[in-house]
Amino acid sequence: MPATRNQPAQPVHQAQQYNGGLTLTPGQGTFDNPDPFTVPPVPGHDGSGSGTTVNTSALDVFAGNIDLLIAPTQTASTTLDEVSISPGAFYHANKIRVDVNGANGDDGLKAKYLLVLADLGQGLADLRDGIKQLSHTYTTVEDASHMTATDFATAMNLSQADFTSLITDGGGSGTTSAPGS
Repeated sequence: MPATRNQPAQPVHQAQQYNGGLTLTPGQGTFDNPDPFTVPPVPGHDGSGSGTTVNTSALDVFAGNIDLLIAPTQTASTTLDEVSISPGAFYHANKIRVDVNGANGDDGLKAKYLLVLADLGQGLADLRDGIKQLSHTYTTVEDASHMTATDFATAMNLSQADFTSLITDGGGSGTTSAPGS
């Protein structure tokens, strides 16, 4: 594998039978992604001008950047779905298998992460769609100046529910009221 960030190149790992040893050789237990995700560019501003302005085309750029985050989320979910932990048939191996896969292969840490990734993908899609809705409704600065907080909240409502589900599906507790209330 190629070297990244001051790390030496590592050989491709070959699966092998457990030899009974109690140590790992250097390099085991690491992963280098051969196809890393490139973060979308963020729009810039030249810093000129004064006051507050609204650039409605920036909403489209933002929605497009959010859209670019959906595919890696789906790829992560597909990749994780293929993982199956089968460490053996002794107490600690069974404990690992149950914790990761669940008692019947349909629960556990893996299932929680799959739910979280699904919530994240849906939340990103709903956020993208809400931003696009705002961009189409408020096409000029003058239009945007008439946007109400209710209009904005309505456009963001679906994504907020998805991100709350992401938290609860991951084992956390989602917020049930607005901050400060």
